[in-house]
Amino acid sequence: MSELNIRKEIGQRIHEARKAKSLTIKELGALTDNFKQTRVTNWEHGLRLPGPDEIKQLARALDVSAAYLMCLTDEKQPKKIPGLGLLAPLLTHEQACDPKSFIDGIKNKENTDEIIFIPLTADLSVQLNEHVFALKMLDDSMNPEMRINDIQIIDPSLSPEPGDYVAVKITGKAGVIICQYKKLSYTSPEFELLTLNDNWPNITVNEAGQAAIIGKVVQNIRGYL
Repeated sequence: MSELNIRKEIGQRIHEARKAKSLTIKELGALTDNFKQTRVTNWEHGLRLPGPDEIKQLARALDVSAAYLMCLTDEKQPKKIPGLGLLAPLLTHEQACDPKSFIDGIKNKENTDEIIFIPLTADLSVQLNEHVFALKMLDDSMNPEMRINDIQIIDPSLSPEPGDYVAVKITGKAGVIICQYKKLSYTSPEFELLTLNDNWPNITVNEAGQAAIIGKVVQNIRGYL
């Protein structure tokens, strides 16, 4: 589902849930942290996407689950699912160099309309760290496994095993890259970062500080954006 379609679908569910409670937009705002009418209208019209805290407040005010509003289930009141992990902010490759700091900054902002959030499946969300983030593939270095515009869901709390895909910051380079992790020795900290496209070089990391693994790729999403 495209970003435009998911925004419209989420907006439709907010609108229908509000009407089912016989609430005006102003009354709904009063049941939250005083969401402005223009903000709620933008959500209902699919012009903006609510952030994680906003979804939680809307779900509570409308007496439906956050998972339902985010189109992760068609059941308005499914079994309890943790709400915080249902969305992953889509970061730029530069922001992903320090995802924890950036995500903590998002949580402290009142307005997160400029941030795109990628919905996660309920079973995946309960397994992941609160600083999980999404990243868009910008090149064909990992083709055919990952294509341009694919979305990777990355958990910075997980250590990679050989063969895992990882987000890596190379010293002296702007932004992170996606590679496959390969150990070179059982006893040495050296490792290799592999690309899947023969037109792109592999990288051997044999010095401390040469590269930092930011997180492990836990899911690849195709066709979302």
